[in-house]
Amino acid sequence: MRVVIGSPVKGFILKSAVGEWLADNGHQVIDVGALETEAFVKFPSVAERAAKVLQDGGADLGVLCCGSGTGVALAAGKFAGICAVSCEGLMTAELARQVNDANVLCMGESIVAADTACRMVEIFLSTDFQDMTGPSQDVLDFWADARDEIMARGPEATDRALETME
Repeated sequence: MRVVIGSPVKGFILKSAVGEWLADNGHQVIDVGALETEAFVKFPSVAERAAKVLQDGGADLGVLCCGSGTGVALAAGKFAGICAVSCEGLMTAELARQVNDANVLCMGESIVAADTACRMVEIFLSTDFQDMTGPSQDVLDFWADARDEIMARGPEATDRALETME
């Protein structure tokens, strides 16, 4: 699977661990930055770069990391076709795909340990939308309508440069 990853400096260690896990497990990794930790990179620029890759079809899913996971989720989720969710555990990563058809998993380096993050990524990548038993067709249709509404909002992402504080 092709997976776009990104983080500002806070999140870089977690992103690096996830990127290594992805590569070791046969996935193609597209890293949109930060590529080093010398300059303070603004998280909205990283999130938009990841959104652009997804919108252009260059990746199947995305993983973004920052301090809490919230900033990159908010920044990426404003773009059309992007459903970014901040997760702190295995079940939320699974349900984000099953129920919401999220296409970007966001995690916080200050909250999620690297081994847990890699397991969350594994679950996120291997879970399909509505791949569950139990919900009625009315519920499944409701989830699909909600997903379509979320994905339809927002602008197209641009080829934004990584922005730093300097």
